[in-house]
Amino acid sequence: MCVLQGTPVDISCTHSHPPDAKLYYKSWFKWRANQEPRDLQSDSGYKGRVEYPVEETGRSTLRITDLRVTDSAEYRFTFKTSKHEWKSILHGTTLTVTGLRVEVTPVATVTEGQRVTLTCITSCPLADKPSYIWYQNNGSVTGSENPENQLVLDPVGPQHAGSYSCSVRNYPHLRSPEETLTVQCTMKVVLSLQLDSCFWLLCKDKLD
Repeated sequence: MCVLQGTPVDISCTHSHPPDAKLYYKSWFKWRANQEPRDLQSDSGYKGRVEYPVEETGRSTLRITDLRVTDSAEYRFTFKTSKHEWKSILHGTTLTVTGLRVEVTPVATVTEGQRVTLTCITSCPLADKPSYIWYQNNGSVTGSENPENQLVLDPVGPQHAGSYSCSVRNYPHLRSPEETLTVQCTMKVVLSLQLDSCFWLLCKDKLD
């Protein structure tokens, strides 16, 4: 599972045991090779962010809120009954927590008239395939909500210069760090051509 940093996630599993055995303990833990399972509810790194919601018999859910990049790991489930203990030797669910960042192509400093592509990048494909929202100088870009993670400026102009960030729909407060786009104006070239033209006309008048 690939989930955005700062959001919650639910990881579930089903389990069964003989009807004459009473279930008296269950827990989720982060898999660490050669280490004894440690209940996440007693792990200081997850304090206040982990719960096991009450569900129907035979199913257990791990809920982690305010996800952090350090939460990226494999999670497994274990339970005990009055007759046996399940230690979950099978692979669990691997969770990858990612942030957002903006990448500018071809470069962050361009000349007006070029084609510029801004891409909202994650370290892995987000599980829920969200729509992306773009912001320029802290204001949302008109019509910027798009299932694609790119914003294309073609041709780019002086009005496009500024700081850009992105977020995903339903979590607009979880924005990427800003990336600055600098657009160099071509007016200097135009002005130079105009001055050359005026100089030529002036010289022509004198020669005439």
